[in-house]
Amino acid sequence: MCGDSGKHSPYTAVRSLDTQRILLLINSTPSRADDISVHLDLSKEEVHRCLSALSKCGLIGESEGKISPSFPIFTVKDQVLLEPIIKKLGRETAAVVQKRMNEVESLIDDLSLTERELRFSDLEYIIIGAVTLDYNGLRVLKEERLLCLGKKMPGKGNYIFSGLECGLVDLKKGWMWGHNSGFGRYWFSSHGRVPKDFRMAFPDLAWQWVGQVEQSAILAEMKKIGQILEALSREDLSLVDLKGKTGRNDELLAQLAMLLGLGYVVLADKKWRINRPFFTVDDLGKIRKVSELILREVAKFLRGKREKMLEGYAHTSPSKNKIPFEEAFNMIYHLIFEQALDLMMRNRTFDPPLRHSNGRYSPFVAVSMESVLSMLGLKS
Repeated sequence: MCGDSGKHSPYTAVRSLDTQRILLLINSTPSRADDISVHLDLSKEEVHRCLSALSKCGLIGESEGKISPSFPIFTVKDQVLLEPIIKKLGRETAAVVQKRMNEVESLIDDLSLTERELRFSDLEYIIIGAVTLDYNGLRVLKEERLLCLGKKMPGKGNYIFSGLECGLVDLKKGWMWGHNSGFGRYWFSSHGRVPKDFRMAFPDLAWQWVGQVEQSAILAEMKKIGQILEALSREDLSLVDLKGKTGRNDELLAQLAMLLGLGYVVLADKKWRINRPFFTVDDLGKIRKVSELILREVAKFLRGKREKMLEGYAHTSPSKNKIPFEEAFNMIYHLIFEQALDLMMRNRTFDPPLRHSNGRYSPFVAVSMESVLSMLGLKS
């Protein structure tokens, strides 16, 4: 899923294996409910239950009594068909970035964290992989009318949902998974591979609190954490100084202990120091300028390859189910930039995300939701 699910989670709707069997069937052969029951040896009641859950999320449609998916599902056959062009476009995307690496390094030298002589091994990955090719990339390709970033879905959702049949591509190993949430003026993100469970980082940890405490309590706590990190992004502070900056006392030490365990802060000469990239409004503006240079060039060559991509797409299941190419290209582009990132890390253009006990991903924080929403193309 790319976007906001709203009240109805499409992941929940497709979770059962019976639902996935139904989706694979109707993806290849649009069918009536009774025919699905016979073909898959499922009771009519079970088929109705699965179809109702899919319909509630807007994931299926009906034409002349036959049901088909309303989102792109790429079978293994589809993936084999598209694999050569995805790999080629991945190599070309990597080549564009590699030509601009001097500008990326100059950008890094001009960031507020570099002025403090803070340097992180995964900073290039965050700027190129997460912020440029993923977050800004989706925005730019939407502006270039190559890709659909989201569409209105039931339950006030706004997203593009996609599926891949297992057997060729292992999505969990892909460098494409960005987890993001805003809390007041702070934006917490992590990017990398999908871990075995949830990421030991924000916003994943805050998501774990949902249902256990009130949403207002989560918001208040995350604002406090953001305030600590913002203060430490400017200078190293003793506990006494940090108390003065935040106006907090008793809970501060517990919050610092948590952030220390998660790797967001470290102790240096009896002072607390930030240990993860924290981007200011000015930083985000600078990053966006360099991102635009890279992405407009990427968009230019993708436009040049559009007809070739459409030729291949015409033979896929999503095309036969009348899924617009721009919606299907959301997933295809994720596969393209993931190929580019993997290639650049293997040839040591930059280092991969951090290694954690449960996976590889890079957490970071930004201030000012206005700037972040603008960067993501969600607010002008």
